[in-house]
Amino acid sequence: MITRYQLNNGLTIQMKEIHTAPLISHWVWYRVGSRNEKPGMTGLSHWVEHMQFKGTPQFPSKVLDKAISRDGGVWNAFTYLDWTTFFETLPADKIELAIQLEADRMTNSLYETHEVESERQVVISERQGSENEPMFRLDEAVQAATFDSHPYRYRVIGEMKDLELIQRDDLYQHYQTYYTPNNAVLSIAGDFETPRMLELLKSYYG
Repeated sequence: MITRYQLNNGLTIQMKEIHTAPLISHWVWYRVGSRNEKPGMTGLSHWVEHMQFKGTPQFPSKVLDKAISRDGGVWNAFTYLDWTTFFETLPADKIELAIQLEADRMTNSLYETHEVESERQVVISERQGSENEPMFRLDEAVQAATFDSHPYRYRVIGEMKDLELIQRDDLYQHYQTYYTPNNAVLSIAGDFETPRMLELLKSYYG
């Protein structure tokens, strides 16, 4: 059974107890993807996903990976046409770290200029690597032809000319617009008791 709850700030929570292993997987889905971009600003959603790993005052970028790994967990994120999602899977007794981390970077990510410029090269390299694949070029052409007047026409990675010109404030504005509780769904499954977990989620996300 899935338990659903909505916080006063609009965050939708979905919880499912699974007691087969002492693990919990915690996902935050945002209703934002490449469809929310406009010409000249393609690739924003994917780049913002990258920037969400660059730290907050509470969790500087160098701390994040170490903290998750030290507690025996894994984490990652991905962006698509309609959504961006972040997840952590950790031992059940360590899951509070994931909850604390995601609640913090929902509102407190820094987007420091030097991190933006560093990540620009990462995203551009990702785009260049894809361009070496014939199927990428074919898919891009088909997508553009199929959705000639809809944002689906753009690849999630964005167009090269836009990746070269997007600035820190463009990314930060996109983050502030879409990374809000009322634009997110939190899904959590694993070895927990629902009433206790709900109170924990309220304490961080409320």
